[in-house]
Amino acid sequence: MNEQIGLVIISIGVIYDLFACIGLVRMPDVYTRLQTATKAVTIGTCFILIGVTVYFGFNATGAKAMLCMVFVLITNPTAAHAIARGAHSSGIRVERITAQGLMGRRVESELWDSIRESDEFEKDRFDHMLESCPVLDIDGHMGCEELFARIAPQLAEVLNAEAKDVEEKLIEREREAVTALEPHFAIPHIMVDGENAFGMLVIRASSGIWFSKECPNVNCIFILGGTSDQWHFYLRSLAAIAQMVQMEGFHEDWTRAEDENRIRELLLYASSRRRI
Repeated sequence: MNEQIGLVIISIGVIYDLFACIGLVRMPDVYTRLQTATKAVTIGTCFILIGVTVYFGFNATGAKAMLCMVFVLITNPTAAHAIARGAHSSGIRVERITAQGLMGRRVESELWDSIRESDEFEKDRFDHMLESCPVLDIDGHMGCEELFARIAPQLAEVLNAEAKDVEEKLIEREREAVTALEPHFAIPHIMVDGENAFGMLVIRASSGIWFSKECPNVNCIFILGGTSDQWHFYLRSLAAIAQMVQMEGFHEDWTRAEDENRIRELLLYASSRRRI
């Protein structure tokens, strides 16, 4: 009788451990994997050890199983806490789960607010620029030159330059080489005369912007402009933008963002993840 009961208890433990293995594969980040590994594995292993004790009886084997269970109960939570604390201190954040359809927009917004207010989120110059730069949500299909004429006054104001000069430089730069790097993504960029000036415009074009035959419907556009003394930050900005747009799920989130505020939140969230 004890043998049958022991086998049933061991089977329950094996099922818990199986769920733990599935969770380790399915969970997206270190924190949720730790939760799976700690809770499910601890319970599963304890059930197995209890089952061994029942199966063999309270003899030397059963006593060893009980000692092992005490050891597991002490070490598993302690190790998980140490790993989680180390991950948090290193700046590793909770992986975004909205892409997997597990969260609504309200919860997603609250998650971002929590991250943004965290002391661990130290903003750099690029983050501050994202917070203040114009974000435009444009309807209607148009060519890139028409777009440049439309946004030149705003970029010129940031750069302390003439709007006509900014427009001409953007068109000239585009004619030299197409700035659309992917079918949906472009980074037009120019250098202007002066000192200590740098600006960026972010544009979501729902109907697409024509840049070339290969890229007729670009909908994600970052326009950069600056003076020559900002060259280093200009390169850093290009690298940061490239990292952000290549993140998994970015383009889908970009396309479905409800308005300009949501677009900015998406950019700030992606910027925080690029440093992980």
